[in-house]
Amino acid sequence: MRTAAAASTAELHRSRTSTHLPGVPVLDAIYLAVTLALFALVGLVAKAVEKL
Repeated sequence: MRTAAAASTAELHRSRTSTHLPGVPVLDAIYLAVTLALFALVGLVAKAVEKL
């Protein structure tokens, strides 16, 4: 059984290690750009199929 002090120390360590790294917002922007590009590609394919 963990003591309250050990539990609070583990929680403190977990909160310290879960902070965002400097490059994470860049990954979010890349994910957003790829998602928008995929939607644009699906739209172009749908438009091309419509013309058939």
